[in-house]
Amino acid sequence: MKKLKKLTRRQIQVLANAGYDFMEYLLERQNDKEHTYTYVHRTTKEVLVLNYK
Repeated sequence: MKKLKKLTRRQIQVLANAGYDFMEYLLERQNDKEHTYTYVHRTTKEVLVLNYK
């Protein structure tokens, strides 16, 4: 697994608008080509992929 990073304001906004608690997720990957953020839950290691514009 890659090094997980803290979230920026825009990443927090995308996560919160989708109905998730941004305090429980870290960023694993940002794909600008496909416009997606890949988040990982802090405790369960659940992977979540969300699109942004």
